Amino acid sequence: MRVPLPGRSIGPTDRGRDEEEPGYVIRLPVRVANLAAATALAGTVAISLGFLSELDAGETTVSTADDQNNRHRVCCDLLLPGRSRCPQRYDHDGPCGELPVTPGQRPAPRSPS
Repeated sequence: MRVPLPGRSIGPTDRGRDEEEPGYVIRLPVRVANLAAATALAGTVAISLGFLSELDAGETTVSTADDQNNRHRVCCDLLLPGRSRCPQRYDHDGPCGELPVTPGQRPAPRSPS
């Protein structure tokens, strides 16, 4: 879903993320108490916005407000076969590629057999 900015329409030149073309990076400051809380929130935001083709969730990082060049990675982002990326947190245990299980996450409903 693409949402136009006020006063702009989405036209044929607007497209998703493309590494070969120059572009802009959106920085959306959100202030939280500590690194653990910042990492958890950043991961949640990246996953929840995963439907946006422009989003590169694997490049999600957090930093302190006064040292934005010292960033902490949120996602593993290892390149997997098929050009997909590992969706787990940066310091995960176990093999790459498995979907992360978060507390409170419900398993997919089973169809009656």
